[in-house]
Amino acid sequence: MSRFGRPRQVPRDFSLALHAFTASGVLVGMAALVAVLDGSARLAIIWLLVAQVIDGIDGPLARRLLPEEASTRFDGCVLDLVIDFVTCVLVPAAFLWQFGVVPNDRYGMLVVAMMLLSSSLWFSRTDQLSDDGWFRGFPSAWNMVIPTLWLLGGSQWSSSVVIVVLSLLTLTNIEFAHPVRAATGRLWNLASMTVWIWSVVAGVATSPDLPVGVRWAVLVGPMMVAISAVWHAVTSATDEAYAEH
Repeated sequence: MSRFGRPRQVPRDFSLALHAFTASGVLVGMAALVAVLDGSARLAIIWLLVAQVIDGIDGPLARRLLPEEASTRFDGCVLDLVIDFVTCVLVPAAFLWQFGVVPNDRYGMLVVAMMLLSSSLWFSRTDQLSDDGWFRGFPSAWNMVIPTLWLLGGSQWSSSVVIVVLSLLTLTNIEFAHPVRAATGRLWNLASMTVWIWSVVAGVATSPDLPVGVRWAVLVGPMMVAISAVWHAVTSATDEAYAEH
């Protein structure tokens, strides 16, 4: 009761609703997998982008609306990781095999195996995120990489090289920006992901014969992410060297 005898207003608890919203991502992931199995690459990419939007929204909503004390038996972080592994790893792995992004032979199987194994290890890392909001190692964002490779239509072997290199990077401490939580370069990182998503949308709308402008636009997002990672590595090394002296 309040001092005036009126009942205190208890803040509304949105925990279960937000967890349900996060969990809806697995339904979207299933829709993307069905599209892959049906041979509809464009529809699969659209569903993966929807899953990306859900994943981008639920975190800020949770940080804003969830109480400090857990009011449900569900762990939002674990739930997020489970769904991310489906939408960011399993469905893209099926996509790259189904649509011939890598060779459909034993060498292609090795590439897929490397992608799955390295991603499994990354998702189990206890040091995934640094204190300033940067991922340690490539964060297994295959839901963006694999559609990009498919849209660009490069050779199977060049795509395989990209996948192998990124798989190796998941096991390193090279840092990649979290588009929302990275403390430094936030505007650049948000812009890079926004450009990447919209260019993929444009690529889906114009595929299979992408205009030259769209093809270059699809490359801009990944290039911005790479520039951000290199810049962060250089500045971090410079700061450490300066601190030592």
